[in-house]
Amino acid sequence: MTTTYDQAFETIISHFRPKWSHGTFYIDDQEIVETDELYVFKVGAREWLVDGDLSFAIAGGIPVVYKDSGQLGSLPSVTVATNPNVRMRPNPNPVFAAADSE
Repeated sequence: MTTTYDQAFETIISHFRPKWSHGTFYIDDQEIVETDELYVFKVGAREWLVDGDLSFAIAGGIPVVYKDSGQLGSLPSVTVATNPNVRMRPNPNPVFAAADSE
């Protein structure tokens, strides 16, 4: 069975949020980013992703969830950025963007 975006999103939250300690946990979920094989997530400190405070930037791979297995993985940012199969579409129900507007 294929993993849905919502299931992948929950995988990301359950993995990262409990042990997050560098700023305010945040996922930029205004767009759904995916290929046929995986979902891509922009996870980081709100202070960096929203406010642009470079001191909260974290180096490392880009979190992904594989659609066929639901497994969490990581890819180098250059691999994601140069993949011609990456598609982006507006997220009709962004959780974190909605929380920001409250």
